[in-house]
Amino acid sequence: MDGGLSLDEDTAVPAQGRNALAHTNLEDAFNGYRLFLGRHPANVEEITAATNCTLGEFLGHYLMRGEFLTGVVASLAGMGVLPHIALAPAPDEGLRHWALERLPLSAAARDRLASSRSWRFWLPTILCDEDFRAGLPAAVAEWLAASGLQGRLAALELAPTRRLIGEASHNGAGTVMGWCANASDLSERVVLELHLGDRFIGAVRCERFVPGLAERIGSCGDHGFAFDIPAAHADLVARGTMLRIRDAQSKAPFGADIYLKTNLPAALDDLGRMLDAIKSMKAMLASIERQLPHTLQHISPPLSAYGSLKAQGLLACHRPLDGQAAAAVAGLAVNVILLESALEPASLRRLLASLDGQTQERWTLTVLANAETLGNEVGALIRPLTAAGRAVVAAPAALPRLLATHALVGAAGAHLVVGQAGSLRPDALAAFLAALAPASATPASVAYSDHDTLFGAHNGKPAQLRPILKPDFDPVMLLAYDYAGPMVLVTPEVLLKACVLADGMPPSSLHDLMLRVGDCVPASAIRHIPSVLYSLEQPIDLRSPDGLPRLLVGEAEAVTGWAERRGLAAKVRQTLVVSENEEANQSLVEACDITLRPATHPAVSIIVPTRNSPGLLRNCLDSLLRTRQAYPGPLQILVIDHQNEDPDSVALIAAMQAQRGIDVLPYKGPFNWALKNTLAAEQASGEVLVFLNDDTLAADPGWLGCAVATLGLPEVGVVGARLLYGDGSIQHAGVVTSHEQGAVHEGRGMHADEGGYLGRNLVLRSAAAVTGACLVTRRAVFENVGGFDPAWPVDWNDIVYCLAVRKAGWRVVYDPKVRLYHLESKTRGNLLGQPGYDSYHNNLRRIVAEWGEMLDDPFHNAAFNRMAFPFSRIAP
Repeated sequence: MDGGLSLDEDTAVPAQGRNALAHTNLEDAFNGYRLFLGRHPANVEEITAATNCTLGEFLGHYLMRGEFLTGVVASLAGMGVLPHIALAPAPDEGLRHWALERLPLSAAARDRLASSRSWRFWLPTILCDEDFRAGLPAAVAEWLAASGLQGRLAALELAPTRRLIGEASHNGAGTVMGWCANASDLSERVVLELHLGDRFIGAVRCERFVPGLAERIGSCGDHGFAFDIPAAHADLVARGTMLRIRDAQSKAPFGADIYLKTNLPAALDDLGRMLDAIKSMKAMLASIERQLPHTLQHISPPLSAYGSLKAQGLLACHRPLDGQAAAAVAGLAVNVILLESALEPASLRRLLASLDGQTQERWTLTVLANAETLGNEVGALIRPLTAAGRAVVAAPAALPRLLATHALVGAAGAHLVVGQAGSLRPDALAAFLAALAPASATPASVAYSDHDTLFGAHNGKPAQLRPILKPDFDPVMLLAYDYAGPMVLVTPEVLLKACVLADGMPPSSLHDLMLRVGDCVPASAIRHIPSVLYSLEQPIDLRSPDGLPRLLVGEAEAVTGWAERRGLAAKVRQTLVVSENEEANQSLVEACDITLRPATHPAVSIIVPTRNSPGLLRNCLDSLLRTRQAYPGPLQILVIDHQNEDPDSVALIAAMQAQRGIDVLPYKGPFNWALKNTLAAEQASGEVLVFLNDDTLAADPGWLGCAVATLGLPEVGVVGARLLYGDGSIQHAGVVTSHEQGAVHEGRGMHADEGGYLGRNLVLRSAAAVTGACLVTRRAVFENVGGFDPAWPVDWNDIVYCLAVRKAGWRVVYDPKVRLYHLESKTRGNLLGQPGYDSYHNNLRRIVAEWGEMLDDPFHNAAFNRMAFPFSRIAP
């Protein structure tokens, strides 16, 4: 580090702080550079120096730099632009959480940081905090004292680090309004204090939208305020007094004082105008209320509105089955099979009541339970059906015999297997049967539908209805949890095959059944019904982890059995994933985490194109060298040298080639990502090809082993990664494709450990496409589809490749364990403004024309709006 002092081990530990002895990690390094120096690490040496050290060494690494004193502190003391502004206009939520968790700060400093989003406020608050200074190692404190920093900080506290602009006025009827912004940091929302004479009357946050303000000051325009003077201060206004406005942070005056005195005629005129406006607004609201059902059909409400929209009958996923389709299956019988997990009395009572109300009147019931575990209450519910000859009770092991020989069970055209009881929609049985399309040329063997779950009220919060809107059949996602159930319709032949597959043993759960079904029938014979056909209820008990709401659950034993049938060595464990990370709506999925242990490790070639970006390339290659040490098989690193002219780039590539055994492929010509990667693939030696951007950095050396193991799953042709920005938020968690937007990254901007809808960000699953920033594929697949299409030289070439792979019959899979950092588009700028808009829409029209129905993402439920962020809003 510049400014030069090395810390001895015995002086490197801060005097306090709960994380004082914990060693730092990669996330700490990136956040430390962002917070203290306003930039990302420039090379791998900088990252290494800030990781795996004590907190004292970590803080010294930044504070003892000349860059910190001459750049950051100097900019704070004057009015210079902080380097942080080029990185981000304001500290983000992830950085705030990190700073509050990792830095030794006083409670007062934590409160101040939590209420501000200004770099100019954050840095002085941290540096001037007594607990922060006390937490520094003695060596760092001594060096800072000698550097004169303490004196500069003292001056800094008095320096004008804020420059407020704006205007304020009084309307004569008791309202003060205007706008105010900090010109030194337009991302801040200023808080103003108002005084009448010497009397404090309140404070207001400047965050209202002001039309035209954005064009005037170059901001978003959300800097307005309006403050109604409380009636308690009418005595001062009646006598006449001065209104004084101050900045709540610096206490500096804002604008000129305003003289106030009650003007009764003007106030009455204003009051009359306000009453007229209120009448007009009431009429408008009444009109909106009358038009609400029609209006909601043309907007995109959030998922939280699902319950109210369902109650008003405004959702397409609740439309009844077409009468013609219902008539086609009217003569078929359905046998409802209850597994032991479906015999909770209250839920069973709701199921039986809904069966009585079915439009499909021909149904019977089979209860798989041992007599001693059936229970009196459940027995009482089933006894009338048994007496009427509509129900059979048998031990679970008897299911294969019942399917083959029992007259009542054998008469059914299909079996609705129920793992958790709930209320069926009146036309649910008919809709399940119609999905099998028994009279068509391509009948199905299995059908499953969407459903919703009512979570009980807790902690004063009302009960909430959550929709479980599912993808089309995905055998990869099925390894995580039973997303198809807990009610699935299966033909008798397939159900019998599923039993025979496990030596005649019946399925232990719906998850077990669906995994067996996936082994028995092709994916094309398993139909997803994009309609909510049943509802569940789930109580919440926050006193126990088991009482937390779970949207979906996986069974580790069922996944282990699947792996054994496939001859795969796998370790399976259950893990909890936050599904919706909203404070009021947090819920979980209990997913299975599967770690595959392949028998062999194929040769791999990692292909990295680069041009004149030595800092990024060094970081990337250094992480790949660590990857090569961790990967058990042969690993080739092949750099595409695209006319590198920068001396540092040329020297780095030559040194890596001579000293580290990295291969180099020269490439000349205009930028064509597809062409140069395809040419490199022809020269590569690996059975597995990895296409990697030079602005990536592996978060874990074991990422490649995970990717190759996933590539070994049945029918998988491409594996994509969970890519993170430098601040730890998600940049890519798979790609959603559509005619409306073409291709959109899932999970963008979410925290690295946030699961997203149904935990999708953190579970292994199929995807319509993945980004070429990190794309792992088999050479055989790559050659079969002709590689990347050079007719897409810059954008969308990775999407086109994934579409071609899927069209050829392979799967594209997103693996969250394949985790890398991606400093997106640092090596090639993005088009902005009208050129960028035109380029995007030209490409969109072209890919729609060339790929048509392949763009209809089978894993993005039709109930979601394709123009909104994936899995966030309901389609109109």
